[in-house]
Amino acid sequence: PLFTLLTTYLSYAILILTGHIRDFFGILLNPTYYAFLSEQKGYAPIISQFESLYTRRLYYRIRDCFSRPVTGVPGRTIAVLHRTSPDYNHTYQYTGQSKTVLNLSSYNYLGFAQAKGHCADAVEYRVSAIGNAYASSRMDAGTSALHREVESCAAGFLGTEDAMVVSMGYATNSTTLPALVGKGSLLISDELNHASLVAGARLSGAVIRVFKHNDVKDLERVLRNCIAEGQLRTHRPWRKILVVVEGLYSMEGDFCDLPGIVALKDKYKFYLYLDEAHSIGAMGPSGRGMCDYFGIPPSKVDILMGTFTKSFGAAGGY
Repeated sequence: PLFTLLTTYLSYAILILTGHIRDFFGILLNPTYYAFLSEQKGYAPIISQFESLYTRRLYYRIRDCFSRPVTGVPGRTIAVLHRTSPDYNHTYQYTGQSKTVLNLSSYNYLGFAQAKGHCADAVEYRVSAIGNAYASSRMDAGTSALHREVESCAAGFLGTEDAMVVSMGYATNSTTLPALVGKGSLLISDELNHASLVAGARLSGAVIRVFKHNDVKDLERVLRNCIAEGQLRTHRPWRKILVVVEGLYSMEGDFCDLPGIVALKDKYKFYLYLDEAHSIGAMGPSGRGMCDYFGIPPSKVDILMGTFTKSFGAAGGY
């Protein structure tokens, strides 16, 4: 609404104007306190007066609302520590008290990340029996029976032929995509894909094309144009075409049109990479992700990617 827009901009304008006035008189009347904004003995100021205005005059007024210190396991509820500030949020003093609040900022969809219960007991037993980690990559330390056990478990849960686990969710995307496509290949990505997918696409060396978010018609348009034109300069057929989408887009709160994309896959014969970092465990009658949600056989998707850090309360990806 226009009224909301005008009052918001007016509030910012008043704060910025007041901040500039305070800086002007502060430097004039109390130069020692504001010395960090002025040139000292030939040295440039540590921070710019103009660029730091927002932080000093606006952000610090509401800084107590951000970066709240917490204690305990961030499960369904979380304990927030109480603090006070004697100098307008420049420094804080803890009171020793805390408040238990509902945790709405966690990916702990299934409640596995708790300080007690079956998951915590299983983790404690495993760590006591076999240790915390190999402290090295599989290339250096080799593949163990435990690696194969968790990969077999993941493949069985997903209904796929096999699985490969990676120690980090971000690295699962950024290292897998370059292994799947390269020069002479075409990678088509949703415009709102996660940064890890973007990084992997750029590292692959493949030609990258982007389609409008969750728009199957625009995806088909990009496919038709790229297939008709072929590779750049030579116009030869693409060695491989890979379409990359997410199952559940966490920042937007919507999920991909998997039935429509699978229909295009059957028509244009491309490979499909589905990132289920947020949908696995959270979508479908049995928590098996978007294929389970839409009733689509997992074999229709070539690569099912997911992480253990969200629903499963662990670390790594597959």
